[in-house]
Amino acid sequence: MLIGRTSLVLVISIASLGLNSQVTCAQHNPANQTPTVSFYPISELTKPPGAQVTLRGARLANPKDWPASFFSIHPDGSCTSTLVGPRALLTAAHCTPNKARVALQLGGAIYRGACVQSDLYASHDDADWAMCLMESDVPVSQYETVNTDATRLKSNVELLLTGFGCTQQNGTGGNDGNYRIGEANISALPSGTSNYITTAGEVALCFGDSGGPAFLFLDDAKTKRIQVSVNSQVQKLANGTLGNNSYLSSLSTSAALAFIKGWSSANHINICGVTPNMEHCH
Repeated sequence: MLIGRTSLVLVISIASLGLNSQVTCAQHNPANQTPTVSFYPISELTKPPGAQVTLRGARLANPKDWPASFFSIHPDGSCTSTLVGPRALLTAAHCTPNKARVALQLGGAIYRGACVQSDLYASHDDADWAMCLMESDVPVSQYETVNTDATRLKSNVELLLTGFGCTQQNGTGGNDGNYRIGEANISALPSGTSNYITTAGEVALCFGDSGGPAFLFLDDAKTKRIQVSVNSQVQKLANGTLGNNSYLSSLSTSAALAFIKGWSSANHINICGVTPNMEHCH
């Protein structure tokens, strides 16, 4: 359904990742540049009645249900980010160059910040995390909550994937300003030094879904959710079409928690799921 890295597509043999096929990825950091990445609120999108309802098995989301999610659209694709605190924006490392500036446009106001990638990302694609420090509080009704408990994740557990990407197996369609969601089951968990959660099923990531969140529901009614990862890579088959395996950079591995908690402590910034007794957390 939803990601792939959104520019300069490279094909990486998964022999180096311990997998059985190929995945696609791309660097989104132009050399010697620190551009401003502009994100726009998903909550201010409309849900057009004639929009395509499937995105690699997914369905159209109600934008109002995602007040903490923001998207960027540029000539080579799109990325997504989530506010996990009033001044904490989480996205994929490959969506923003290190030390890049970021601008969130919300309700006619612009909120600015600066992003840092995980130090591990340069040598480990699966450490695909970036945190952006906003200069002032970004006022949304609820911030997403980071999952810090790895024991919540188990094989065959259902996750909700999100994104803007392609609607066809060949990587076309999508990137049309319509946010889509869909369920997929965990097929493999992070192990050893790997930070990837792998999901399998009809709903899968696609080009344009980079940086978006995946969620675990904590109740049967699916009203309480927690963000478990950011979208990182998608399987590419030998025939050039996209497979049904999605690769999500977990937020609850020791490496992820060291990065996120270290960033929070160094900048004295509150994060839902990390800082106790926070308000307005989903």
